[in-house]
Amino acid sequence: MKNIQELFDFKGKVIIISGAAGAIGSEASRFLSSLGANIVMADLAEEKVKKIAADIEKETGNATLVMKVDFTEEKEIENLVKNTVDKFGKISAVINNVGWGANTPLFGSDTEKMVNGYKLNTLSAYNLTKFCMPYLKKEKNASVVFSGSAVGNTPSPEFIEYSTAKAGLLNMSRSMVVASGPEVRFNSLIIGTIDNGASSKDAGYTQEMIDNVVKGIVLKRRGLPLDIANAMAFLLSEAASWITGTELTVNGGGVYKSKMPTS
Repeated sequence: MKNIQELFDFKGKVIIISGAAGAIGSEASRFLSSLGANIVMADLAEEKVKKIAADIEKETGNATLVMKVDFTEEKEIENLVKNTVDKFGKISAVINNVGWGANTPLFGSDTEKMVNGYKLNTLSAYNLTKFCMPYLKKEKNASVVFSGSAVGNTPSPEFIEYSTAKAGLLNMSRSMVVASGPEVRFNSLIIGTIDNGASSKDAGYTQEMIDNVVKGIVLKRRGLPLDIANAMAFLLSEAASWITGTELTVNGGGVYKSKMPTS
């Protein structure tokens, strides 16, 4: 029987993380590197991700590869996979983490915005996974994790572009699950409200809104990027080797509202 250190030993593993300059992507990169993995950090924000990667290499001593990638462009994703294999010779796991969506009223969008939301949040994961599959199939305990969202499996008319794309992401991952077992495992995280710095304000949240959400969360705090990184590491690890097709909710217990409201 393997001990906990062996189950979470990622030495020799090569993991691609999209959106690696963001709060969750950078924390996942740092944590998985600390467990021994070589991390391929891809993001459109090249200078930011380069700095994060340099800090990680200094902290952990493990190699990284930094790539500037526009994940709405298929050729750039294909080039990311090629460069990963050229440098490391393999791909062990993928975290499809890139994605974003602003507050958009239900009938306040248009075709271009809806399509752009789908390209960034859903199609990017499809293309990255597609190009990685020939290499993942060669690896023991190969695994893909998708960063889903609570807006993708609940009614979310305030984020119609983002929520629709995230719903598509979840269903796409279910198809990959049944078509790819036992060669590759696929799992999704249903991520609740995360303290991801400026991105919350960019998405349209005010501090008052955030405070109101926190009041309702069972654990009375927003999640930290490390909370998500921990869940990602578990799903990629040997500890989860018999887990595929799950949608793991990481949301501090969610927002509870009494069934006997007083107001």
